[in-house]
Amino acid sequence: MKDFFKDQFFKALEKNTIFSRADVQGNLIFVSDKLCQISGYSKKELIGKKHSIFKHPDVEECYIEELLKKLSYKKPYQVIFKNIDKLGKTFYLETLLIPILDKNNELIEIVAFSHDVSNSFKLNEELALNHAKLRELSINLENTVKNHQQEFIQLGKKFEKKMQIALEKNEKDIKIVYEEILKSSLEQMISDIAHQWRQPLNELGIAMFQMKQNLKDEKGFAEIYSQSKDMIKNMSETIDVFRTLFNKGVEQCV
Repeated sequence: MKDFFKDQFFKALEKNTIFSRADVQGNLIFVSDKLCQISGYSKKELIGKKHSIFKHPDVEECYIEELLKKLSYKKPYQVIFKNIDKLGKTFYLETLLIPILDKNNELIEIVAFSHDVSNSFKLNEELALNHAKLRELSINLENTVKNHQQEFIQLGKKFEKKMQIALEKNEKDIKIVYEEILKSSLEQMISDIAHQWRQPLNELGIAMFQMKQNLKDEKGFAEIYSQSKDMIKNMSETIDVFRTLFNKGVEQCV
């Protein structure tokens, strides 16, 4: 009965867990179905090969050597591997490495239990990219405001001159005309800027919210997410302040 349950346990482990065993030279002697599935290799292609068959080109050889040195201390070690599958696609595994010792306390085997964290890294990369785009957008808006600043000054002088001429004819009528023209022109310019500004902000805000919903609590992601949300809030408030200032300017002029 005990052997039956033991057999069932290992079958379940093989089919549902990213699991492997390697000898002290790093040669794979067992791989689970889940590891084959995520790597794209068959068991026949992996058995007897070095575990470094999964090593991503970005991972330096000295990193692997340092890892083997840590395992020589004969204690479990947890690490995140950046790997590459058979088709060249990157995947990340959070792995617990467990050294297996014989009766003489000598290392004879290394067992690896892994968890796929590729989605977490992908979401972090997307968020970092969106954060960079957000900063670029902020700079572009600042430049746009500077470019329009001179136009605002000239527009004000032009309306002031027209106001002085028109006041000589009919003060009441010109106030109405001045108010409509000035308010319409300024609101249109600010509205154009605000529209180009808010749309990508809203899209980015929704995208980050969705990424956060799909991602479990990870400190690195939370910090970038918080910074991006603060930047969105500040930029949105800048638009509102900008519009309010111009509305007050119109009221004071009329």
